[in-house]
Amino acid sequence: MKIKILLIVSSMMVLLFTASIIHAQNKNSPADNQNAINRMTKELGLNEAQRSKVEAILNTEQKKVEAVFNEERKKLQLIQEETRSSLQAVLTPEQMEKLENKMRQAGNKNNTQKK
Repeated sequence: MKIKILLIVSSMMVLLFTASIIHAQNKNSPADNQNAINRMTKELGLNEAQRSKVEAILNTEQKKVEAVFNEERKKLQLIQEETRSSLQAVLTPEQMEKLENKMRQAGNKNNTQKK
């Protein structure tokens, strides 16, 4: 039973971590966006009118992606909070503390690997 709970919590952490990575990859800096526009202009031979329209399209797309990610992140956080509350109702305070320590360790390990 404890292993099953730990697996569920670990799975949730991986899901949230993965969502964070995807968001980080999609959230380009303005310089990255400008480089992409420059590359497209050169490789596709865009004229100024096309370049301007492509830039507007990509900026709109980026805003939409960020909005979707933010909404999904809120849903994931709500699920995580609900799971934590459910676990607190089942586990002893000592068990909950051990679980939270393991989750922090896993989170720290993932943060170290990202760098």
